[in-house]
Amino acid sequence: DCGDDAMVLTRGLRSLSRSIYSPFMAKMNKIPKVFRSRLKSTETKVVEQPVSSWRRWAGLYERSLETRPILTKSITGGILFGLGDALGQSLSGTAQVNGFDFQRFLRATVFGGVFYPLPAHLHYNFLEALTKRLAISPGKIPFFKAFVEQFVYWSYLSNAYYHAVLGGLQGFTTQEIYNRVSDTLWDTLKAQWVFWIPVQLVNFRYVPVRHQLNFVLVVSLAWTSFLSVAFPPEIEDAEVVM
Repeated sequence: DCGDDAMVLTRGLRSLSRSIYSPFMAKMNKIPKVFRSRLKSTETKVVEQPVSSWRRWAGLYERSLETRPILTKSITGGILFGLGDALGQSLSGTAQVNGFDFQRFLRATVFGGVFYPLPAHLHYNFLEALTKRLAISPGKIPFFKAFVEQFVYWSYLSNAYYHAVLGGLQGFTTQEIYNRVSDTLWDTLKAQWVFWIPVQLVNFRYVPVRHQLNFVLVVSLAWTSFLSVAFPPEIEDAEVVM
């Protein structure tokens, strides 16, 4: 019968097509899985790639600087001022001759961590606000800030403040502190202008405001070491700060 023959023929064709195309389709179905597995493995490698310790600490410090600026700068200032004094004692030879002066080191650390950060933080933020209020053009901002800082108020006040605080920490009387400031201020200002004006022009030009104090603290390592070498150990002089 013709109907039965047609059905048999149709089944045969279906069976033949499955036998021919099934292996091909199976291979085609595997291709997307391979691509997906490779993509997944690549993503896993990217996600699981370890972050360097330096970047991790830098990120933590940056977040701390944004959320707790005074505390962060206080810790930074104490560490760097103490390190600067230790380097100064080593380079000047006082540590080899008289032994390491821990009390001097402690005074420098206390000044850098307690007395200095807040006024310096306010100073740099004030300079930034002043430039915006006066609408100083970007190219003139470093020169404007350096001029105001060095010749208007900050250099005089910061150095007098430093010598007064250090004198107080050493147990000086009010008259002795006054004599210390008057005897050291002019010489330290002249040295400061030579050293710090070029440094601050770079600082105000390239360093963000929130990092400008840290930049000064790092450069102060060289500055305090230089002063310890330039002045004999027996002269009661000290580091000049910005």
